[in-house]
Amino acid sequence: MIVCSHFEMGFQRRSVDGKMGYGADSGVMKSARVALIAFLLGWAQLAAAEQPGVSNDDDGDRLNFTEKDLPSREKDPSGESEIDSVARRRGFNYAAVARAAARGDSKALQRFFGLAEHVDGAAAESYSGTPTAVFHLLGDEKFAKFLQTQPVPFWTMVRNTIASDVAYLRRHFPETTKALFRREMVGWPSPDGRYAIRKVFSDEFDLVGSKVSRAELIDKQSGQVLCDMTADDIGTGRDREGEVLWAPDSKRVACLSSDLTRAAEDTFLNPGPPQRKYTTVYQIAGESFARVEISREVPGRENDAEIRGAVFGHEYTSPVRWAKPTLLILERHEYFRKLVPSVHEGIKFEEVRDYGRLYEITVAISPDGQSAATWKLRKDR
Repeated sequence: MIVCSHFEMGFQRRSVDGKMGYGADSGVMKSARVALIAFLLGWAQLAAAEQPGVSNDDDGDRLNFTEKDLPSREKDPSGESEIDSVARRRGFNYAAVARAAARGDSKALQRFFGLAEHVDGAAAESYSGTPTAVFHLLGDEKFAKFLQTQPVPFWTMVRNTIASDVAYLRRHFPETTKALFRREMVGWPSPDGRYAIRKVFSDEFDLVGSKVSRAELIDKQSGQVLCDMTADDIGTGRDREGEVLWAPDSKRVACLSSDLTRAAEDTFLNPGPPQRKYTTVYQIAGESFARVEISREVPGRENDAEIRGAVFGHEYTSPVRWAKPTLLILERHEYFRKLVPSVHEGIKFEEVRDYGRLYEITVAISPDGQSAATWKLRKDR
């Protein structure tokens, strides 16, 4: 059982550090200033915009940065900061990499923007706003060229990190905007280079309601459609692109699509479909690909009394790895909320309790497209 606060829904955990705050990190004040400028500008522009990606402001609002806005190389006398510690654990010096990234060093750019997936707490405070300074110093053309060489998961992560104001980016970083906001895209090549995934979105600039309008597995050289995956792709919002995991022999592919647009807070207020991450598997079949049918039913669910009558908060089924070309490991995480009768000091009331279930699913796929899944309940993280 998991009992969490209103703000911890969906298992988005953040560390609690007694040192959190400006006093514990000499770089936070500078980063906070940069973040505040970017936030206030973005808020004003979004308030004035009549449509997603369209702003009524003039061209005189471009932010200006200097190297003084980047993390300092000087050693903090109060000790190592949270963000420096996160970077060190990943094998590099934060200040040095941030400055190298602003000069256009490709490896430094990968390391610096990659931190977005690993920071929280005081580290997140220090990091926030610094990406804005880095890509402004780098410039539109250089930043766009770098992004165009990166795989889909990386540039979508960058987009979701910096795109607080689409209209501002369109005005001052048009080439970067083209690299980050794509109406149609081809990516995720197979290991042998023969195949790829093509997706088309309803609106490239809307990171809230945009959906996948077409998803196809194609022959990379000819562009021929080998499998129409549109009906299986629930991609919506910021995570609309999804993820793809090819088998090492290029004969099978696991495609993850996500719809996380429904707020977890609506679990009781407005019950409906849970937040979802679905994985669909396709296997080569002659000259095309076909979907592999995998049961979504959890074995023994009817005997799980603890969650009987609970409301689904989210259902995430994600590909982990291909153990063999025909053996796929999936992970399924489920989150539930339930009202449970309680008594405290003689007063009866209903307590909200949260429950989680974590399964490892091993799927064996036969040449004819049949599958056999083995479920293992694991200790929830």
